Amino acid sequence: MSVLLEILGGVFAEAFGPSGEEDHSRGDGDVFLDGEWQEGELFFGPTKLIWAEQIVFSDAEGRVEQITDHDAPHPNFVVLRFRRPSDVVLLAVHRRELKRIGAILTLPL
Repeated sequence: MSVLLEILGGVFAEAFGPSGEEDHSRGDGDVFLDGEWQEGELFFGPTKLIWAEQIVFSDAEGRVEQITDHDAPHPNFVVLRFRRPSDVVLLAVHRRELKRIGAILTLPL
């Protein structure tokens, strides 16, 4: 009986679940914490980015003061220096994500 429910659940999930399109609300990013790069999931909202459900990046929270590829944790990654009132957070993302991030955060020229 449980096998039948599993099969039916799979059929219903495929039929009524999200389409095969990519989920554009998520991506990968690294943040420099405690002296090392830590990987995490990056959520793309309409007005903010949230890294690993911990750190919020938005124009209301701070600003991106610099973008560089110096000391990036991976090839083709860039580092965004994000200044908040109390500190600076380094966020590394793949270069291809800059356009999507620029739609959410104000980026320097």
